[in-house]
Amino acid sequence: MIFSNNEKDMRYHKPTFEKISRDKQERILNTAIEEFSANGYNATSINVIAKKAGISIGSMYSYFDSKENLFMAILDIGYHYLEEALNEVVKMEGDLFDRIRRMLIISIEYSRKYQQINQIYIDVATEGLSHMSSSISLKMESLTAEVYHNFLQQALESGEIRSDIDIRTVSFCMDNLVMMTQFSFASAYYNQRMKIYAGAENMDNIEKLADEIVNFIRKGLTGN
Repeated sequence: MIFSNNEKDMRYHKPTFEKISRDKQERILNTAIEEFSANGYNATSINVIAKKAGISIGSMYSYFDSKENLFMAILDIGYHYLEEALNEVVKMEGDLFDRIRRMLIISIEYSRKYQQINQIYIDVATEGLSHMSSSISLKMESLTAEVYHNFLQQALESGEIRSDIDIRTVSFCMDNLVMMTQFSFASAYYNQRMKIYAGAENMDNIEKLADEIVNFIRKGLTGN
């Protein structure tokens, strides 16, 4: 993904970044993704990123004010991918459980396709990046939470689920299930963790895995 020219995409890079070729933009961003995912934020050097991308450090700073801004720009790419995935689920036909199942499948596909970006998000959750983690969490989680809240409210009003549930608590639990499933296909640690708990065979059959998780959620929300 390459940044568009709208205002919200201009927060982390300078206008000069828009003036270079698409190939050069992609080379810089892809190199940054590789370095941040491999080394984590603290151990990544913006000088190394510039060198591997084939540009001078002066040019890099003409595109991004700091390593932090470059990092936030990478996270914004992940945010846009998440937004696209959630929009697909929002627009689809079906009940709450059809949508949850689709969200699980999409999260696995997302992990496999954008494994490095997923690794960066895992690192954000575990590294000492408190000065960034609050704003990152607020942006990413608020988007997903709103989708869950809306789905559950609709299901509550239509009588699909029990009337005594607390939407916010259930949203939190559901997102934890989806997030851990997603991480299990992006991180070696979480991948091994899922094999221990769910069995290696389920890692190879994502349709069955999604069905089992949805059945678990359905029983909790409907009693059936």
